Amino acid sequence: MNPVAHYCPLCGDLLVEVEASVNRTLTNMILTGFGSSELQIRLKNDGDWMPYMRPERSAEGLLCTKCGALTVAPTIPSHREELGLDPLPEQIFD
Repeated sequence: MNPVAHYCPLCGDLLVEVEASVNRTLTNMILTGFGSSELQIRLKNDGDWMPYMRPERSAEGLLCTKCGALTVAPTIPSHREELGLDPLPEQIFD
């Protein structure tokens, strides 16, 4: 990740690097079935949900340890393309 310090847009505290993923435990699979989980997002005034992360697609992220804000950016090129996102510049996640 770029060595430049990143600051939380909500509270201004320093952000730390993390990896985000949608993970399922064995108990979760037994209780809810064997279908896959997805993190879905939608714009505030749009009713359509869009799959953003699936168990096989982790992402780089930044976490604010003060307020808990999380910024997640998919890093797999094919996943970014599927979501309609531009390729990540080389200097963002190394």
